[in-house]
Amino acid sequence: MKRDSNNDMVEITSAYKSTADASCERLAKNQRVRRNVPNGGRLRMDRQLPFLCVFRSGADSAAAGTDLNHQLVTTEAAYLFASGEPSHDEGLTYLVDQIRGAMQEHFGLFLLIEVTVDDTLAFDFQISSVDESFLPSTLDVMEKELSAIQVGDRPARVDRSTKCETILSRGLSSDSSGTTHCSICLRVRPFYLDGDSGKVFPLVLQRLRQQLARAYRRAVAEFTSGDEKPSDTHHQTFGPSALVKAARVVDKQLCDVSDSFDYLLQVTPTNADRIRDHYCKDADNELLPLQYRHLPYHPNLLKRRLFSIEIERVEDPTLAFLFWEKQDEIDRQLTSLRDLHLPETTIGDHPQYSNFLSSSLQLYGGPEDPLVELATAILERSKKGARASTGLCGKEDVTATECVNATQLAAAAREEIRYYQKQMCEFSPSVEISKTIASGIMVSKDRLLISDSINISAARVGPLLHHEIGTHLLTYFNGRCQPFRQLSAGLAGYDELQEGLAVLAEYLVGGLTVSRLRTLAARVIATDLLVSGTPFAKVVDTLNERYGFKNRSAFNTTLRVFRGGGLTKDVIYLRGLRNLLEYLAAGHDIEPLYVGKIGLQHIPYIQELRRRGIITPPKLLPRFWDDPKCRERLEAVRGKSVLNLTDTD
Repeated sequence: MKRDSNNDMVEITSAYKSTADASCERLAKNQRVRRNVPNGGRLRMDRQLPFLCVFRSGADSAAAGTDLNHQLVTTEAAYLFASGEPSHDEGLTYLVDQIRGAMQEHFGLFLLIEVTVDDTLAFDFQISSVDESFLPSTLDVMEKELSAIQVGDRPARVDRSTKCETILSRGLSSDSSGTTHCSICLRVRPFYLDGDSGKVFPLVLQRLRQQLARAYRRAVAEFTSGDEKPSDTHHQTFGPSALVKAARVVDKQLCDVSDSFDYLLQVTPTNADRIRDHYCKDADNELLPLQYRHLPYHPNLLKRRLFSIEIERVEDPTLAFLFWEKQDEIDRQLTSLRDLHLPETTIGDHPQYSNFLSSSLQLYGGPEDPLVELATAILERSKKGARASTGLCGKEDVTATECVNATQLAAAAREEIRYYQKQMCEFSPSVEISKTIASGIMVSKDRLLISDSINISAARVGPLLHHEIGTHLLTYFNGRCQPFRQLSAGLAGYDELQEGLAVLAEYLVGGLTVSRLRTLAARVIATDLLVSGTPFAKVVDTLNERYGFKNRSAFNTTLRVFRGGGLTKDVIYLRGLRNLLEYLAAGHDIEPLYVGKIGLQHIPYIQELRRRGIITPPKLLPRFWDDPKCRERLEAVRGKSVLNLTDTD
């Protein structure tokens, strides 16, 4: 029996040595390493890196890969998890030492971060080193980051032990070459496990992994910076730089489900013109039933596909967070489309709350009090000069020579598209004149849809094209040029920033008129009335009589927010513009916002992924970017509120 055990150890050690030789050969060429090690372990190195995070499972674990605690290190670009059995000691020490030697030869230093789990630990974390004098500032940074982690309702308790030795750290410290290689021992109390059953609390572990990743990378950045602390080295650059297969698969699967439907197109009535004409001519203001496109799928079957996507296999905590968030949004969209129905329950004398409205509030939120106050201020300030109409809904009061119809608008759109195609050959949207969308213009993925009944002022054409083509289509195709496909499909909650950028573009080209801003404010007021249970006809009357909108405009605005049973999306135009102005006032750059369809809440993640090389800067910027006057207006808008914008009209 003893001989068999020795033979096993020899085989295990030999396997580690083979892995070490193959890995060092690839690292010498700065190539990625993905290698399995004995008993279910794994080594990953994205590239040449001056550190390695190591986790060893308990000696009683059946296999290293089945011990979920190893997820504490798999967030990183350089990690190794392996069995804690004594038979692995020699081979594992050899593997780590060979990697250390190869990386130290390249960087001149090397940091080993060895993580263990200890359910007897009196603290949440304990950090130590073989010789703290080698890296006091690195341990300071690690301690600070760990202390910032929340454990339940309190900050984490961190113990700074004087000295800790493991088999691996002793192996490294015995080197006598005089070069710099150090180790940190991190012991973690598994507060993400149920103390009785040992089951994982997945959301707690997910959050912990994100926070530990920050701690690891900040510690490595401090370790490598020395006394110079170069400003161009950010701790996030030490994160994974590759979109690995598991992430690519999940990315594609989420996009496939998302691309199966167009949410906005599905909730847009196909008979809006006929309904408006009937409503305005009917003495009782009867609203005919709204008709929608048939769903080309069963929402529950799409949900089955959606929740079969194995996001849990994505090791990168940032990508996993964005995937989970998007999965949640698609689920809510499918629920609302399943509940899509005729809006009678929100329209009569005794309106009722609809399931669709509940889903809409989850997706877009409702109009918060400060936003309603802003909308009211816009309408009250601009009410003087606004003309109310008590007659039938009619066309806007413009002459035939001032109007642009669908054919003319489509020609102007194609000309604008040709400009962008000269800048980027991948920019290839189609322009379609449609009979089944409400009067106006909209973007559906790579299509620009124009209502065949559209009739707008010639002065609105330029700002409108900057809104639809220079923002919505531009960010879609910028996203398509990225390896991360969610940037074209849209990260969760991207709509608000999209509309904020689009309306800002109208302002920058001199097309954000008082009338246009009043329309955006009216949408907030109408949504607020909808959510409070005001009947359809009463909302129309309020916009008409109190705020001076013509019947046609009041009806169109009200219909937009009542579609489906209550769609609160229209609050995001004014909210998006307000929040974007606050973002610019804080001194932030607008260029990163065009990388794809993202929200302001995603900026930290986008910047991280750019630093890590997973995504690249926007390939195409709006046309106004090269216009000196527009750039001057962009700089001048910093510090202004939405109310200030009306002063320049």
